[in-house]
Amino acid sequence: MSINKIKYNILYNQLAESIDFEKSTPIALKLDQDVRFKVKDLDVGVKVERFGHGSEIMFQRGSILYNKFNPNTYYNIGFDIEDSTIQKYKTDYNTLANILGIIVKSTLEWIKQNNPDVVTIIPAGKNDIESKKKLSIYASILHGNESLLNSIGYYWDTSKFMGKSGLYIAKIK
Repeated sequence: MSINKIKYNILYNQLAESIDFEKSTPIALKLDQDVRFKVKDLDVGVKVERFGHGSEIMFQRGSILYNKFNPNTYYNIGFDIEDSTIQKYKTDYNTLANILGIIVKSTLEWIKQNNPDVVTIIPAGKNDIESKKKLSIYASILHGNESLLNSIGYYWDTSKFMGKSGLYIAKIK
């Protein structure tokens, strides 16, 4: 097991109660539509977008993954968290874990319904620390629910996409 997988396992175990993955209700994601929901007083938006025909996804691990799948079935899941009181949640891993748990569960439901080849998640933040925090929590939730992901025929891993850290969920082939 890699160091990152151990880190994700530890983080998931620490946040499992906040995530409450089994009880969280997924939101219905739709292609090219900004879907919004509230957690506490935070407004959260999630959007699924297809990568354009001309955009080649540059994975850090080279073109092996890219050439393995149909580029017309590559999607990105983007999300944002907005509120004037966001500052008080910056260090609140539990709130962020709860939000990302809903996003992960919604992503997995969307994958089951739409059967994409590859879905990328590239967290954005005001700075690298905020982006890495989101990525670590998202990855730990996927790690904690890896058997569910495998049961629908997918696996996940972290990578760099066009210079940014992120992760991908891909079909097992």
